[in-house]
Amino acid sequence: MRIETQAQYEAQTAAEIRLAEFLAEQIRNSVTYFGYPEIPQNNDLAILGVSGLAKLHLNNAGDPSIHGNSKMHTKEFEKEVLAFVADLYELENHWGYITSGGTEGNLYGAYMGRDYFKLQNKEPYFLFSESSHYSIPKNAHLLDIKQRKIKSQESGEMSYNHLKDEISEIHATNSNYGLVINLNIGTTMTGGMDQLSEVQKVFKELGIKQENVFLHADAALMGFIYPFLESKEDLFQNGLSSIAISGHKFPGTIHPCGIFLSSKELQDKTFKNSSWVPYLEVHDTTISGSRNGFLAINFWYIIQKKGIEGFKREAETCIENANYLYEKLKSFNYPDVAFNPNQIIVTFQKPQDAIVKKYQLATQEDKAHVVVMQHINRHKIDEFCAVLRESMENRW
Repeated sequence: MRIETQAQYEAQTAAEIRLAEFLAEQIRNSVTYFGYPEIPQNNDLAILGVSGLAKLHLNNAGDPSIHGNSKMHTKEFEKEVLAFVADLYELENHWGYITSGGTEGNLYGAYMGRDYFKLQNKEPYFLFSESSHYSIPKNAHLLDIKQRKIKSQESGEMSYNHLKDEISEIHATNSNYGLVINLNIGTTMTGGMDQLSEVQKVFKELGIKQENVFLHADAALMGFIYPFLESKEDLFQNGLSSIAISGHKFPGTIHPCGIFLSSKELQDKTFKNSSWVPYLEVHDTTISGSRNGFLAINFWYIIQKKGIEGFKREAETCIENANYLYEKLKSFNYPDVAFNPNQIIVTFQKPQDAIVKKYQLATQEDKAHVVVMQHINRHKIDEFCAVLRESMENRW
């Protein structure tokens, strides 16, 4: 771009200096990035094989299964990403799309559940545990669904006894209802996992028919780990209706995105009257209209690069390293250390503010946690534990 005036030149120079300083700051931050589930090493376009596509305007507007009249999109790559995830969960006839992140995926799950029951003239109730992500009650509020909050166990897993009590109360006061229930496949703070089999036991004990239930799973962090666990349940084969997974967490896309996935039959039944957008020549089946096509191709490239075996190895390594961190903290009696098996989150007493800031730790009241992602290796864990041990000796 030609610089017309001295003022424009100075403004552009100042902008470039500010961006260079910001880049240096973020590189420094990435060195001790422990608290939130993202992978700093993946933020380099040059190593991802897709850098040339970043300069293009790639807009995946509307339903991913229909190209419409635009050629500047990545919907074929998007569909391959969805097919890969559907295979992981053994969901044969699937529908979904790449979302802006886990919150949008959870919103779509609640949205589908609400409309599924409204089409049957049933009143929907939205049930979720108190350990659920903050987006869950917010989404219910946006959709104007009656909410019931379920108590959690110490691990973060929901209380099935309280779930039973709440459903019993609904059943006693309303004969024409539908239950939209959010299951956590890994809670935000502790990694607690709600068990579909236990929820189904509650339905059986209460005589709740499956057609009166819509089950959505929030698997933002664990979505690409859960299929490889020996303790996993066959979710879609045992009543799950939909799932939301983040792309920028364990898979490691450059920018925030996610996946919503359900069965094609359920999608068609719930949104059979979705709007047709003439000027785009697509169905308006997604929440976001224009969607970032670059993230779809970024997601696709990561899947091609890692494959099922690559994700499996990474999942196993992260779980092993989380257990290593847990045992290391226990070895010098750091307070309140906890770790749910088959998880990658370790919680412990909140350390000094300087440590929280340095490692960008997520905290809640007097607790902190580390999400042991791919970039947190044992060398980094040893350094982190040495800092915590020193702080403990100085503090206590």
